[in-house]
Amino acid sequence: MKPLSIFKKAIFGASIVSTVTMAAEIPSHVIKAYQEGLAGSQAQNQHAINALKELNEQTPSPITLAMLGSAETTQARYTNQPWQKMKFAELGISKLNKAVKQVKKAPYPQQARVYITAGCTFSQVPKMMNRAEHGDHLLKQVIAERSEFDKLNNQLKKMTYRCAAMAADKLEDQPRAKSMLEKSETFAQLLKSEKE
Repeated sequence: MKPLSIFKKAIFGASIVSTVTMAAEIPSHVIKAYQEGLAGSQAQNQHAINALKELNEQTPSPITLAMLGSAETTQARYTNQPWQKMKFAELGISKLNKAVKQVKKAPYPQQARVYITAGCTFSQVPKMMNRAEHGDHLLKQVIAERSEFDKLNNQLKKMTYRCAAMAADKLEDQPRAKSMLEKSETFAQLLKSEKE
């Protein structure tokens, strides 16, 4: 068993959740459905997809589009039919790619939210879909803007490092995966001490 395989299973749904907590334009009940869908609720994931589609039609935004793409990609795990899995994954990945293109010249906080959502999603799709490198690249870009990255909330930084660890693991870069996981754990401890 690879060292991070247990880690990957444990955070599949949690990794993207914190990226949307800053998305003020998304109603809280939609964020909750999105989070529950990522955590394993097929019904809530479908509810989030429907609500995000409607929101994106009413007021298009790269953040909404990224969340929609992430939710649609997640939908792939709720079907047993291989062609349906591919359909959902490709549909979601297409939306994520579009959101990434739309946000390229946006201010850092908006760009970071989209890049982290896409990077985390890409780092979690099966290796055969060849998205780990793109996800890793997006997450590296977010982290590289050190002065801006430091301004993000600690939960978001923790999840960025966890997703970067997953991407590095998928790319078989174990030293980097270990380093990113250690940074994530540092923020996890910091968050734990903040709650006490």
